Amino acid sequence: MKEILIIEDDNLVSLTLKNQLESKGFGVTQVFNGSAALRKVINTFPDLILLDIGLPDINGYEVCKQLREFYQRPIIFITGNDDSLAEIKCFEVGADDFVLKTVPFEVLYQRIKRLGVRPSNYEPADILEFGELKFVPAYTDCFYQANSLGLTQEEYELFYFIATKHKSVVSRQVILKVLKGADYDGVDRSIDIKVARIRNKLKAVGLPTSLIQSVRSKGYQFCYKTMTEPALAE
Repeated sequence: MKEILIIEDDNLVSLTLKNQLESKGFGVTQVFNGSAALRKVINTFPDLILLDIGLPDINGYEVCKQLREFYQRPIIFITGNDDSLAEIKCFEVGADDFVLKTVPFEVLYQRIKRLGVRPSNYEPADILEFGELKFVPAYTDCFYQANSLGLTQEEYELFYFIATKHKSVVSRQVILKVLKGADYDGVDRSIDIKVARIRNKLKAVGLPTSLIQSVRSKGYQFCYKTMTEPALAE
């Protein structure tokens, strides 16, 4: 079954879309803000996303930009804003289509099918790979040479998020905002504790703990080039 994620803060609009899509044979998940959306996509990798612009925490444009750093499946903006500038902006941030909420559902359904997402066609979830290290959304876990790291869901979300941004350092503020919807207070050490646990699990399967590097006063960076190095001793 093809899965669609609805990112829409209006409960009535979201529920109506959910019922209509399910009647066509889709599986549907709902989230109601941008922070929850990013976390949900990391975990489930839906086949298509319906995204509203006016979300309560992070606007749809920013959500789309964040998603496009690791998610390449179709994104359709659904909005009540018929301004041509809004439509242009949607495409600029990486959307595949733009549909007004006022159009008949059948129009949206045809747009979804035009993007190749049909209820009866199933394809495995995308796998993010760095050499022999594989992030598998279907299992919310990582595998190295077929060995599971045994990550918890929160550890997987954190590791995946850092890995998708491997070309840059990711701050604790950004990590907490995206994965928890919270601001970093300068004291919270939950991210550091999870990183330490992930490093232990990397070492257990023969990977270097330096895959996740600490950058002083800035945050963390995924350095997959160190995979060819021997695991670091404690």
